Amino acid sequence: MTYLGARGNTATQMTKLERELTYEKLGEWTSLDKMMTEQIDMYLSKIKLDKNYDLGDILRNMRMSDAFSQSEADFRRRELYGIEAINDFVGVIEANEAVYHDILQLWAYFVVTMDLLTISNGSFALDLFKKLNESSKGENIFFSPWSISTGLAMVYLGARGNTATEMAEVLHFKKEEKTVVSPPSSNPSRGRPRKRKMEPEQNETREIHVGFKTLLSAINKPNKNYELKTANRLYEEKTFPLIQRYLQLAKKFYCAEPQAVNFRTAAEQARKKINSWVTNQTEGTIQDLLPTGSVDSRTALVLVNAIYFKGKWEKQFIKENTFERPFRVSKTKTKPVQMMFLKDMFKILCMDTMKLKIIELPYIKNELSMFILLPDDISDSTTGLELLERELTYEKLAEWTSPDRMAKVEVEMYLPRIQLEEGYDLKLTLSSMGMPDAFSPGQADFTGLSDKKDLFLSKIFHKPFVEVNEEGTEAAAATGIVIAERAHLKAIKFKADHPFLFFIRHNKTKSILFFGKFCSP
Repeated sequence: MTYLGARGNTATQMTKLERELTYEKLGEWTSLDKMMTEQIDMYLSKIKLDKNYDLGDILRNMRMSDAFSQSEADFRRRELYGIEAINDFVGVIEANEAVYHDILQLWAYFVVTMDLLTISNGSFALDLFKKLNESSKGENIFFSPWSISTGLAMVYLGARGNTATEMAEVLHFKKEEKTVVSPPSSNPSRGRPRKRKMEPEQNETREIHVGFKTLLSAINKPNKNYELKTANRLYEEKTFPLIQRYLQLAKKFYCAEPQAVNFRTAAEQARKKINSWVTNQTEGTIQDLLPTGSVDSRTALVLVNAIYFKGKWEKQFIKENTFERPFRVSKTKTKPVQMMFLKDMFKILCMDTMKLKIIELPYIKNELSMFILLPDDISDSTTGLELLERELTYEKLAEWTSPDRMAKVEVEMYLPRIQLEEGYDLKLTLSSMGMPDAFSPGQADFTGLSDKKDLFLSKIFHKPFVEVNEEGTEAAAATGIVIAERAHLKAIKFKADHPFLFFIRHNKTKSILFFGKFCSP
């Protein structure tokens, strides 16, 4: 439908039209009893428009601000909020042909799905940390929950029966009361919406995998401000061929093409091939993920996940201000560290009830941040982290680090240089968390992955690396009183000279990419 004003001051006429236009008037003007068919000389210029709008602020001003508020949004009792609203317009008109793509409905679908998935992944991250912490008292911990969740989700894609049920519980892929807005058809008709045909097994879990696809796309989006990429791969014994449908879905949702290798007669060659892929994906930071002897002729399937991140601080530490200082491992024991120092404005939360301070250290452009959770002090012979470790949940973590809880104040920041390289075989850990069937030759059901009924998950290796220095961070992996922002407040001292927890978050998706505990230099 095209409106053309009469000759005269076209700008004035257009302004009047824009001011007076309502949907009721538009409906009246374009009704069949108002319009007539006549022969006319039609002149229409070729038009090509490419516009991109962030509708968040606009919709807020149109009085739907609650939908974008983490504290006020109410989507059927879910803790969801609109991260952003985007409407892409691509219109091409030549003669009588036009293309218009509106992804506002897709936005609703993906925000709901992504936020649910972020909560699931975050809850899994805290569960896994607590389980690793049980066997790592007094030791450093560092892992990538995002990488592990993504890799396991790729396996979950082919899990069936009780194996799938257990994995869903551990990964928090629970479906109770889960309502998800369906995406529109890619070729919508003018009449009744066409039903999307799906495979039966995908009806229950499709939203999970669509959510991962969306998160992967957002996290892996090229960015000149930092390097961040994730990759996942399955290596299966070649005599256990994967079914074509699984291969298609793994590629569609996870950009993964599982690799067949010869574990049976060439296990060492397969091990080197896997290690080479990991080294390449992590820019050389992760070497020898699989140690000698870790795979053999009995190996049926190996899950490998890799993630690499390198970013510079938005406010860099000055190297000349770095000196050797004591790090208090306990109340009576210290170890020397290279302690960095910076005095600047940072977002911080001080909680008297938890005897805890939380600070956000953003990377350039604030697209990713490191959060440090530091107990006020060590009161006994322990690390001082026990209360935090016991009380910490994802819901509390999300609340404490939300923008409306943290205040920007001047901080004297002391942070040790950190370099951690850990290695985990997560088989026993994940099994004890509630998914033993996946690792049991007699119980595992991966019939959605392979026609072979005796396929089971034999190894899950995870080897993360992190280095924190004055410039920034390089990492890889295979309610309390809020201090108001006032200029005259005395600078807060945030001195990380005793054990603390930390994590790196992708701010747009709220995804926890890395999580760790630093307690022993």
